[in-house]
Amino acid sequence: MIFSHSFRMLAQEGHLASTSLLGGFESLNKVNYDQPGTVYSALFQMTTGLERIMKIAWILNFRLRNDLQNPSDAQLRQLGHSVTNLYRALEGISDTYDIGDGWFKSESLHDDVLAFMAEYAKGSRYYNIDQLVAGRPNPDPLVRWFNLHLRIADGALSHSKREGIMDRARLHCERLGLLGWEMGPRGQYDLTIDVTYQLEVTRQTRGHCVWIFIELLRPIYSLIERLVRELHELEHAKGIGNPDVPYMYEFFPFCLGDRQTVVRRKAWTTLFVISGRV
Repeated sequence: MIFSHSFRMLAQEGHLASTSLLGGFESLNKVNYDQPGTVYSALFQMTTGLERIMKIAWILNFRLRNDLQNPSDAQLRQLGHSVTNLYRALEGISDTYDIGDGWFKSESLHDDVLAFMAEYAKGSRYYNIDQLVAGRPNPDPLVRWFNLHLRIADGALSHSKREGIMDRARLHCERLGLLGWEMGPRGQYDLTIDVTYQLEVTRQTRGHCVWIFIELLRPIYSLIERLVRELHELEHAKGIGNPDVPYMYEFFPFCLGDRQTVVRRKAWTTLFVISGRV
């Protein structure tokens, strides 16, 4: 079968978005706040993947609304790079297809995560260089993400679980005589006992950070699936034999994972590895 240029470009973009998200999930599971590079790597991959999957959905909707035509470069650039604005735009699009469930509203933890990712993509990812050259006064992304991670952990761990972690942190610090203060990942001086507790809590809830993103992606996946089916029906009605749009949702099956599986999974980038060549 001979595929069109649009088909191949959409497929390649699907691969890129999927790979970025999977790499981001795996990096989130390896985050070590004593090694800041691991945090930056995870956030960079997640912002890339989020923006690209959402722009895929936007392009599919444009094609459906414009007789299978692709948007111009200028029209795409008008979207900008804000994942928050993209998310809200897609939420509005989904309402026209009566599939408006699953979108997270403002003033929620998920919305705060999106707002952080938008800020990170627009400027905070250059925080270190900006500080060196007296550039834009963006907030420290490491501090902001760590505080969000603590909020995710607070909702993921039971009270008894958190109490157990605090008891172990206290015993550890008392045994080693670590009873002072230190600059912690929250960007302020905390008791070493509290910093030890915070680091252990975030270590145990890295998979829950992945789940937050899966929840954000689910309605986008549903929208992409619906748009692809609508586009294929339109192509069929026009007598187009070879589809001009791939089954884009097949690049993102991980969006359908259940909470328990997502939280426990550590390896993501090997999900679709196939040995040999076709």
